[in-house]
Amino acid sequence: MTGPQTAAGPPADLERLPGVEIRETHASRVYLYGDRAYKLRKPVRFPFLDQSTPQARRALALEEVRLNQQLAPGTYLGVRPVDRPDGEDVVVEMRRFDEADTLACRVADGRVAPGTLRDLGARLARFHAGCARTGTGGVRAALGRVQANAAELAELLGPDLTAAELWAVARPLEAFALRRAATLQGRAVAGAWREGHGDLRADHVVVDAGGLRIVDRLEFDVSLRTDDVGCDLAFLLMDLESRGAGEAAAEVLDAYRGAGGDPGDDALVAFWSAYRATVSAKVALLRARQPGGEAARERAVALVALARRLAWRTRTARIVVVCGPPAAGKSTLAAELGRRRGVPVLSSDVVRKAAGGLAATQRAPAEAYSAAASLHVYEELGARAAAALAFHGGAVVDATMGAAASRAAFADALRGAGPVVFAQCSVPAAEADRRARARLGDAARVSDAGPQIAAALRERWEPLDEVGASAHVVLRADRPAGATADELERRLDGGGA
Repeated sequence: MTGPQTAAGPPADLERLPGVEIRETHASRVYLYGDRAYKLRKPVRFPFLDQSTPQARRALALEEVRLNQQLAPGTYLGVRPVDRPDGEDVVVEMRRFDEADTLACRVADGRVAPGTLRDLGARLARFHAGCARTGTGGVRAALGRVQANAAELAELLGPDLTAAELWAVARPLEAFALRRAATLQGRAVAGAWREGHGDLRADHVVVDAGGLRIVDRLEFDVSLRTDDVGCDLAFLLMDLESRGAGEAAAEVLDAYRGAGGDPGDDALVAFWSAYRATVSAKVALLRARQPGGEAARERAVALVALARRLAWRTRTARIVVVCGPPAAGKSTLAAELGRRRGVPVLSSDVVRKAAGGLAATQRAPAEAYSAAASLHVYEELGARAAAALAFHGGAVVDATMGAAASRAAFADALRGAGPVVFAQCSVPAAEADRRARARLGDAARVSDAGPQIAAALRERWEPLDEVGASAHVVLRADRPAGATADELERRLDGGGA
């Protein structure tokens, strides 16, 4: 047999060869030796994968070689028999590529050549255009994917990943699918569900002297590589974002659309990306249960956090204005929301002081709070929020917004850039007074409002009558900011208080 003999023996011997490198996943072990790679499947059974018998492993190996000829020609060389302690098995023989040439490594090292990402986006658009239509899909299929994966992920949770964190992702995704049912159904009817790649990740994209290749097309379940093309693409976009390469993901997406690919609008791409992040989290947790998989659990925690950020992009409200009288907990809540969403937090206090050449913790003079100066601050906040929406996909605004004129100035500068929700913080007057007094001695405080100013502004507060009920949420803020943020998310997803 050509493969293992060339590498001086079957995989059991490869483990003891000088210089052999081993890569391990939840489902396979890959032996790297010389110019070859040998992939041996583990005898495992998961809810989504059964390769527990030699017959199943051989069938999957043959299918893997067949499927990967289109996107990685010349890489998959064949299936070879090997002797194992418990009987005969098979490996997939591949031409070895340098891991430094994967997109994952090139992104990490800053070695992505000009044009590579655009070529990749266009290549994927052409690939999807040629993939077989399946006549499946739609809102039920999308919901089914989200719910089934959440159920499987729930079985793997631990102290560092709770059911509440999982639900904080699943709930907005379910709400989005129901809200956008017509879109999901229309795409299915139009043929968007196709037999794609199924496992598009940055470490499966190879860019070397041989050109651009995409390996590891999913072979073990045709239903898992049959998706809306936007979902297939979203795996790669999510993976790039998880590696801190959000700009690279945006370039691939733009090139995909420019080449005629239709992944749907940005909210739909975010929906599928969040779902894909939870799929990757599940796989990481399965790997974490195996020997040597300790680091995979940290990866899973990070992926669920990413899924939560991506899920925020599916909500209608892209700009959240955290408002309310002084000492009501606005800044604390705004910081929590900014962290969860991964978007800029824009503070009226910071903008006001910057206009006067002051640092955030310096006290501003009285004239900085004149009616004219305040209108200018809110105009600037609106302009910055519009810019943040364009460049970051959203913003959290931290401002009192206690006067209708201020809110109008903000809205005018925003120029209808995106849907806005006003999250009004509310605490009992006694609690607000206590907080205002307590922060007087804090040198790091940003707000200039002491107890007297806080009380006066509370009395002059103008209700948000001009803001529609659907864009105005009043929140109790006399509790930890995380609990208040949780309530806001539930309310936005239609789950009530």
